[in-house]
Amino acid sequence: MSDPLFGSGIRMNGAWATHVSAAAETGFLATLRTVPGLTRFTLGIAWAADRAALLTAGAAHLVKAAAGAAGLVAVNAALTALLAPGDAPGRVAAAVPALLVVAALAGAGALAEAVATAAGGRLAPRVQRLAEQRLLEGAARAELAVVDDGAFHRALAGAKLGVRATEQLTSTVLSAAGSLAGIVALAGVGGALHPLLLPLLLLAVVPQAWRAMSVARWGHASAVRSLNGNRQKQVLADVLVERGAAAEEIRVHGLADVLLGHYRRLAAALEAERARLARAEAGAGLLADAAGGLATVLAFAALGWLLLTGRMDLSTAGTSIFAVTKVTGLLTTVLLQGNGLYTHGLFVADYQRTVQRVTEHAIAPGGTAGCEPARIELRDVHFTYPGSDQPALTGVDLTLRRGEVIALVGVNGSGKSTLARIVAGLHRPSRGAVTWDGVDRHDVFSQVAWIAQDFPRWPFTARQNVTLGRPSASADGGRLDRAGSFAGADDLVAGLPEGWETLLARDFQGGTDLSGGQWQRLALARAHFRAAPVLICDEPTAALDPEAEIESFGRLMDLARDGRMVVLITHRLGSVRYADRIYVLDAGAVVESGTHDELMARGGRFARMYAAQQRQYAERTA
Repeated sequence: MSDPLFGSGIRMNGAWATHVSAAAETGFLATLRTVPGLTRFTLGIAWAADRAALLTAGAAHLVKAAAGAAGLVAVNAALTALLAPGDAPGRVAAAVPALLVVAALAGAGALAEAVATAAGGRLAPRVQRLAEQRLLEGAARAELAVVDDGAFHRALAGAKLGVRATEQLTSTVLSAAGSLAGIVALAGVGGALHPLLLPLLLLAVVPQAWRAMSVARWGHASAVRSLNGNRQKQVLADVLVERGAAAEEIRVHGLADVLLGHYRRLAAALEAERARLARAEAGAGLLADAAGGLATVLAFAALGWLLLTGRMDLSTAGTSIFAVTKVTGLLTTVLLQGNGLYTHGLFVADYQRTVQRVTEHAIAPGGTAGCEPARIELRDVHFTYPGSDQPALTGVDLTLRRGEVIALVGVNGSGKSTLARIVAGLHRPSRGAVTWDGVDRHDVFSQVAWIAQDFPRWPFTARQNVTLGRPSASADGGRLDRAGSFAGADDLVAGLPEGWETLLARDFQGGTDLSGGQWQRLALARAHFRAAPVLICDEPTAALDPEAEIESFGRLMDLARDGRMVVLITHRLGSVRYADRIYVLDAGAVVESGTHDELMARGGRFARMYAAQQRQYAERTA
């Protein structure tokens, strides 16, 4: 399901493509065999979420089942007393104790159901919260190479459906366990009355079982097919109502009709898919109802034959009718619950696979504070993004020393940002080694500060936007003020309505917004507040005016003089003339390295790029 605006909406690549719709593509029986394992998986989440509520709900369902079976025995005793020879008052009097037991057991069953409902109501949202939390924790810690894969986001959309399904599956498992216990108990009583009743009852519900499982399988396959379409439709809906650059271009370029046209086409395709599924469900329901009705008629006909031929007495026949009605109702309930187990299990399987994969690709937690490296080396580093045949880095050697500013330059797509991510530990090399003081390390995050060109603009206060650089650190003792002064953000904050406590989110009442350059100053302050020994800056001054840019580069040089490593990525080559070393990248490889003067004297790629920018500025001045 796709739209030309998005290209092929169903194309996937990498390992994610092999598992997103695995359950939808396996056979019915193979998928059915996974239900017990998924049930254990979901109950494990429920146990971690609220074991007291889980045990209470399970016990209450079992009490209800036991009360139902005991009630059937009491009904049989009451009917036997009522149909026994003798006068009516005597028969009624003899039946009263059994009738009182029936009433007491009915009350116990109702009370148990109320307890189960209350405990399940407490348990279900906690299960969903914990399931979602585990998914978010895994996704937030996964390698960027995984997160950058478009197929991952398709899998994530399916996993989000599975988050809701964990809550539903937990409730269904508890209810189904109680219903099955009730059926076993009632079937035992019914089998004692006459052994022919049980197979007849089972025959009556087989068609409904086929219907429930088929509809569940079709529904899951339809949901998987619709994932991309629903995501694309939501993207369009969000773009049409958001503010900022998109809102401006939509109005100036008259894009509303174009985007709405794409939205309508996607919506029509999704609606057609739902209509197709409804027709299939209707056909299956018609066949199952017809077959199930015929089987029920046969069951009651057999009961009548047993009574007429004297193979069953009247009290047993009455109890059997009650048992048939009760067991048929429970079997129908179990079918619906089994349908729920199967349906929700399919989505929980998608959730389980996604959580497993992000866990496998989790980045190690940050290293211990205070382990400041004197030297970071990259040796023969190669890296290829998932789903790509073209390597992003090939055979890169790089050395960073404490107190130095290293500049990475090159055209777009040359591998500068990928190389910076390797240094920061956001990507693991496909081949090669990254060592900190000679030790191969991946747990480096606590030692790295990062300023990206598209830095986050957190919808929090100005204070929080800076202190998020190191949430565990205290902003007291002048640390916040020093960070603001370093970035030139102190005057900016002084002009805000509530100073550091001003909410920087115009979408919320009382909030305000900043210009691009002002936001960039806060990002610089956040990096300074982090106080990490390694600072990586990817176009950190793109939104600043020329004077502020020169001032910011001077401050970055000051950081290096304070003993930090600074990695600078920029297209403005005049800003890197004071870097200790410049690495020039092209097609993922380092083609030149040296100081500014050395590279200019060499007359190579850097000198040509520098001269081109110099001519551009000269022409503008002229």
